[in-house]
Amino acid sequence: MKRSFLLVTVLLIPLIANSQFNQKISINLSAGIFKTFGEKYSESFGAFQMPNYLTGFAGNAGVQFKLGNHFAMLADFGALLTGRWNYSTPDKENYLSWTVNDPVTDEVLEEGEDYLDLHNWAVIVKPKLYLLGDKKWNPYFFTGISLNWTRCWFENNLWYAMKKWGQIAPEETEPWNDNLEENFGIGFNPGLGMEFSPGKMMHFYVETGYYFISLKEENFKDPARVENFNSFVLQVGIRINFIKSKDL
Repeated sequence: MKRSFLLVTVLLIPLIANSQFNQKISINLSAGIFKTFGEKYSESFGAFQMPNYLTGFAGNAGVQFKLGNHFAMLADFGALLTGRWNYSTPDKENYLSWTVNDPVTDEVLEEGEDYLDLHNWAVIVKPKLYLLGDKKWNPYFFTGISLNWTRCWFENNLWYAMKKWGQIAPEETEPWNDNLEENFGIGFNPGLGMEFSPGKMMHFYVETGYYFISLKEENFKDPARVENFNSFVLQVGIRINFIKSKDL
């Protein structure tokens, strides 16, 4: 029994070593766009926050480890950034726009617009399945799991304008803000892509997917406004092989 175990071990070591030597490490860089979606409006309080962000920038940078002809593992850092939020009512008015009127004459004293953005930073682990091995054109599927830090900055210009014109009560010392400001949450990012490899060193790809982030209920100031983050992402990228294990 011991001799059999020793023989199997001796045979397996070269196979494992050869498999390790054939693994490659590559750098992945990609950029594109994302667009949030979901229920936009509620009759009880107005517009939801997350679905009404305008199209923003999506970028990723990471290291990919080849585990075989069909499998790879990507360790990624990602960003979703947009500085624009907009919900328009049926008469096409911007939900963030406002006017300050004279309480006696109803004359417009000042008009403007509030500001609301979204920045999401993520650390992502993304298994990838290549359907055609090492072919020049190679479709693939991926399923990313991420840890996300989401920050939203709201600038309440209406409050400052009302204070300027003496329309803020003395006890109101800070601008009101009913929006989600910060969240740490787990994300899920399945999708598919197509990779083109003109040579052994450089690979070009385009991919699209669904990006979900779990937003914690306790981070919302109004229980009626609890929601999650949902978006579509479209990116193009480049993958560069820069080292082989057997060269170490």
